Amino acid sequence: MEMKEKRLLQVYAFFKGDSKPSFLLQKAASSLSGEGVDLSLTLAGDMEERSVEGGREGSILAFFDTPEKAGRFAFSAGRAGGKGLSLYGGTPFGISLAEANVLSFFQKEEFHSALIYTADWAFPIISDRDLEKRGAPFLLSLYRGLMLYAAGKEDTLLGAMDRGRRLPERR
Repeated sequence: MEMKEKRLLQVYAFFKGDSKPSFLLQKAASSLSGEGVDLSLTLAGDMEERSVEGGREGSILAFFDTPEKAGRFAFSAGRAGGKGLSLYGGTPFGISLAEANVLSFFQKEEFHSALIYTADWAFPIISDRDLEKRGAPFLLSLYRGLMLYAAGKEDTLLGAMDRGRRLPERR
């Protein structure tokens, strides 16, 4: 496998610092340490929609608790020269394994949104209220896949999800 340059990725999430979603996101991020991704993580208390304006280097992955915030963030980040993804999944984990998720892609003033279903990437359908009990291994893979794609380490979301599944967990 060829060694590619390090990619900078800024991850923003509405999760509280001591929550299960935060723990899973941090665990997914740590498993990317050997994948050539330099990652910075900003959680709820420090997160502002405008905070992206200063961070134009690297790519962005942002999870939001409302579709409006996700859309505004993607629009303003793209206008500010950022590139990446923002996501609204309607769950405390930022993504749903059962329902549609709103994924917005932005780059250099381009902005596109799409409804995505994780089942399209061969993830099981787990009801949103069961995510806490049964979703952890799948959410870890999804977070890793989204981070790899946003950082430009994979050309397609499906490829990124497959790679995210195969990554070993770091302790």
